[in-house]
Amino acid sequence: MFIDPRHLEQLAVIIDTGTLRAAADKIGTSQPALSRMIHTLEGRVGAALFERNHRPLRPTPLGRELADQGRTIRVARERSAELVDHSMKGFLGVLKIGAPPFLCERLVSEAISDFLAKRPAIRVDLVPDYFPGLHLRLFQNEIDVIVGPAKSADPSYSNLRFEPLFEDTNVIVGRAGHPLLTKKITERALSAATWVGHSDRSMLRHDMETALRLMGVQNLRFAFQSESASAVLELVRRGDFLTILPRYAVHADDEDGLAILPVTLPTSHQTIAIMSFAEREEGKLTGEFKAHLRSYVSDLFAA
Repeated sequence: MFIDPRHLEQLAVIIDTGTLRAAADKIGTSQPALSRMIHTLEGRVGAALFERNHRPLRPTPLGRELADQGRTIRVARERSAELVDHSMKGFLGVLKIGAPPFLCERLVSEAISDFLAKRPAIRVDLVPDYFPGLHLRLFQNEIDVIVGPAKSADPSYSNLRFEPLFEDTNVIVGRAGHPLLTKKITERALSAATWVGHSDRSMLRHDMETALRLMGVQNLRFAFQSESASAVLELVRRGDFLTILPRYAVHADDEDGLAILPVTLPTSHQTIAIMSFAEREEGKLTGEFKAHLRSYVSDLFAA
């Protein structure tokens, strides 16, 4: 037996409003049209939907049950329309982002938090890794975009689309109150320091050793190294260690307990970019996030 779902929705409105006139006004039809609908539906189910000669309208048990189904249909229809609307606006789906550990720890995770606040129906997967692993995941369609230093990518990667996000530098970082903050920073002082390092797979590890070597710092003594950004930050925050970090990884107001030493590193400049697979059509959600990230970074550095 086929029952027109629209008739069930109309039946629910009639019962909810209590009169044909009120239901007709709400639906945007006429009382005679609703009367014909009731007659047709009763003929279809072979039973009365309202008690005869009773005013106000009183539904039969079957009428109440069918009205419940009508409400369910209405909710499903409205929800479906809402989902389509959200999808058109980029507010629906799963977004997968890859970034190096310090970008995950600091900037990208903060931007994602703001992005999700306006899009409760989506899910974001943030994948921390270094560029070789992220590039492979991007090629295999396991992530949608990479956010990271453009110099990490081999210039021969013609299959990548690069969109510059902001310019950054590497800096020497210690805890707030580190002894070297009140002393003249010399090659000898840096050589005598104890350092926290980064993973051998990290471009930051290479940049760190290259910059210090060019400054004449020899025989670096590492007390700790890790792929974990939070572990590196915690070690530096709690002891008299030094490390080299991207400038974006340190809060400008020292609220994270870290301080930047007044030293200019050689070869410290880098461009942070959004990288995507050039031959893959960009989804609506990916485009929305890229625009949000650019706006977030612009506001952050303007503050």
